Amino acid sequence: MHKQADVYDFAGVGELAETTIQLLALGLMEQQRPRRGSTRPADDQVKHFVMQQARDYLAQVREGFVLSVRTADTGSRSELHYLLERVLTDWGQLSEELGLADTPGQAESNVGAAKGDAQRIERVRRQLLAFGMAAVALGFLPRVPAEQVTFPFSYGKPATYADIPSPDTPGELLWRIEELEETVWQVTATDLQELVTRRYGSLRRTYGFFEASALLAGQQSERFGVKKKATLTLL
Repeated sequence: MHKQADVYDFAGVGELAETTIQLLALGLMEQQRPRRGSTRPADDQVKHFVMQQARDYLAQVREGFVLSVRTADTGSRSELHYLLERVLTDWGQLSEELGLADTPGQAESNVGAAKGDAQRIERVRRQLLAFGMAAVALGFLPRVPAEQVTFPFSYGKPATYADIPSPDTPGELLWRIEELEETVWQVTATDLQELVTRRYGSLRRTYGFFEASALLAGQQSERFGVKKKATLTLL
């Protein structure tokens, strides 16, 4: 049951990643054209809807990271401090939301609450799956084939993400997740031209992450025979 659900969840993330890429590519290409006035309200609504979905997915990625991180994997004292400062803060809130932080007397009241337990387990499964998918995409990013790179402001010939390193430690992985969250928020709140000028590296890494996610999800969906749903086409 879970294996089948995982495949469809994987395909769903791929569709979200593909739509996010289309939205970003459209916005970036618009920056290269003469201005024609302000964007239509409908365009802004689509943008906010898609980016909110991306933010929700990245929130699951972070929560999955919090659930899976091991301090034994850290490489230095400063990295351990960095992780503890963020992960323990997140864990306190997350454990309460998941119902994992029992208060005195709560254990007895939870007897027979099988339905609630199943819902919490399902949420944890989704979070860990989201994190696993994101970690694989970040590792695959430098190896995305040049012919598959579509970032509109790629200056290399051929275009490539090979210069973007894969995260090697939990600290680096958390930093990349935080960068993705911040950049997606900036895309929603800031003019894309300003991001190209001031945060080019972060924007390119974020675009590449979603591109790698879409490619991987597409490959796996095809492998397992999952039919693609109708994706919101922006280009």
